Amino acid sequence: MRGLGLSEALAVVIMVGVVLALAVVFIIVSGINMASASASVSLSQAETTLVNIAQDLNAAVMSGIPYYSLSYPLPTTQFGVYNIVRDYCKLVVVSNTGAVVWSVTSDAVIFGIPPNYLTMPSGFRKVLFGNDLLIFYNSSSFFGVSQLGAGSLNGVSYGTYVVLYPRVGVVNVTSSSAYVFVPVIVARFNPALPNLLVANVTAPSIVAIESPQYLKYTCGTNQQSLSGYSKIEIVKIEVIIEYG
Repeated sequence: MRGLGLSEALAVVIMVGVVLALAVVFIIVSGINMASASASVSLSQAETTLVNIAQDLNAAVMSGIPYYSLSYPLPTTQFGVYNIVRDYCKLVVVSNTGAVVWSVTSDAVIFGIPPNYLTMPSGFRKVLFGNDLLIFYNSSSFFGVSQLGAGSLNGVSYGTYVVLYPRVGVVNVTSSSAYVFVPVIVARFNPALPNLLVANVTAPSIVAIESPQYLKYTCGTNQQSLSGYSKIEIVKIEVIIEYG
């Protein structure tokens, strides 16, 4: 067989180069698709975990038992991370003089996926447990779970994340007075609890406020106000969460 000419050899080299380049592209695309699919599975697992926690915490708060302890294993994954967002929610009560007479902040529990694995559009919101209202009347869940789109929390960027946060419950006593139940998450890292989350619901404390002008509750970018009462009694219920 005669040897290849220069032009033929060059064509073979180019063809081999193209094939190798296409193979590399295929491997990269396959890897990205596989990582994205794995991230979606991890997100589904986190959604189930946080919804289960929200349901159990709601049952604990509604039971009226002064102290209630719960623990959960957190599924490990390299495609996302569980974290705490400090002061994710804030409640302020303003008097009819315009002064803030009572306020409190609450942490939130999240599971976030980095943008390079999975990204949802900024502004995307999907309610997974409860509803989109931060303040509810008489009967609903004291905790909500939602999936949100791309955003930054405490300086960390996520392509999408699931957040567990407390909601405020209002029970009317008369047409002008009400009990306002305020669960507050206080979270702290505990290295002695690897891949474990422990929640302790503590005994409530009550604060009476006369002549409130309005109450404003904010969680993330969501906000809701409450007004029209001459007296409210705030029932604060701390939920101490430790995670490792």
